[in-house]
Amino acid sequence: METRDGAWPAVGCEEVPWKSRYDDDSWIPRSRRRKILETYGAAVPGPIAEATPRPDPGLWPLVSEAGRELARFDAEQAARGYDLPALLLRSESSASSQIERLTSSARNIAWAEVSADLPENARIVARNLEAMRKALGEAGPITADTVISVHGALMGEAWGLRTEQVWVGGTPYSPHGALFVPPRPDRVAALVDDLVAFARRDDIDPVVKAACFHGQFETVHPFADGNGRCGRALIHRMLKDDGVCRVQVMPLSAGLLHDVGRYMDAIDAYQGGDISPLVGRLAESVLYGVAVARRAASAIDSVMGRWREAMGARPTGAASRLLAHLVAQPVTSVAIASAAIGVSERQAANVLAKACEAEVVRPCGNRRRGRFFQATELLEIVDAVAAEDGLRRRTPR
Repeated sequence: METRDGAWPAVGCEEVPWKSRYDDDSWIPRSRRRKILETYGAAVPGPIAEATPRPDPGLWPLVSEAGRELARFDAEQAARGYDLPALLLRSESSASSQIERLTSSARNIAWAEVSADLPENARIVARNLEAMRKALGEAGPITADTVISVHGALMGEAWGLRTEQVWVGGTPYSPHGALFVPPRPDRVAALVDDLVAFARRDDIDPVVKAACFHGQFETVHPFADGNGRCGRALIHRMLKDDGVCRVQVMPLSAGLLHDVGRYMDAIDAYQGGDISPLVGRLAESVLYGVAVARRAASAIDSVMGRWREAMGARPTGAASRLLAHLVAQPVTSVAIASAAIGVSERQAANVLAKACEAEVVRPCGNRRRGRFFQATELLEIVDAVAAEDGLRRRTPR
């Protein structure tokens, strides 16, 4: 609820008895044991379901522009004959993972969807991609079950809401000296219910609402791990539910990645009761993401036009359907392509052979992995989105 001066509710703090998770603490270095106290301070976020966010009035032109540009870019997809959002989703998943210092090439991420024989980071980022799909694929308003299912897709299995105390920074031994200590676990379920009630509000600007939702989600920290990636996936769901972005996915996290320090500072300000820095940071990231996505879309349009000409693809033919399939799945196989474009495996093999001749795809894989085909030019575009001039990765707090 709003405070009397109209500010967003700041995060409070409570003293909580500390019980070590270890039966015997004698193995902890003595210098660290001395800093472990009988109590610790845990965050107490205020309820926001009925709160009214009032960002700095000077931000409204930026927020309005972000909403307009997002809706305009979303409408542009209708003119394309392929699933551009599917490719941009890969860039968004990669950029969101980079914020957590999880990196992998677009090629390895695409490979991780069809083969288990890849580095762990590639599989982790591929699961982030699956979480994004989960967040955007479900119908209806966000519920607590939605939040839990998106996180489950991210982690590869259902974790549920956390049942233990977690903290950010400090040492692994206790929350004493941590940079931030989220609410104690018995508060989490009620806070998530309050958060999804806020998500159902229809009287708040979508960009402002998404920023406040994200700030509260990161403050509640409802899971033992993966909160940042899950929270950023849910931003896209918020924008979709509010009708701003029904079709498109833009690389929002690429904008956040552009200045991770300001993003983290904005989260800190949110926890202090000031939503304006986070609203501004999200609006800037939307505009940056749309600009980057438009550049990527132009490059993909060019590639697709050249490929259609090289393959002599008829608009409704199998070759055209294969090209559209490659945008969604840049690493494919005869069996995968057969199912995706609706032809027999023999026909799919023939179309892929023609695509190889036209240098649309190239064969890859080995005896252990099997025979696959990759659209190298599309994978390079996905990587380029996260490597736009000006992007800088900084270590997050």
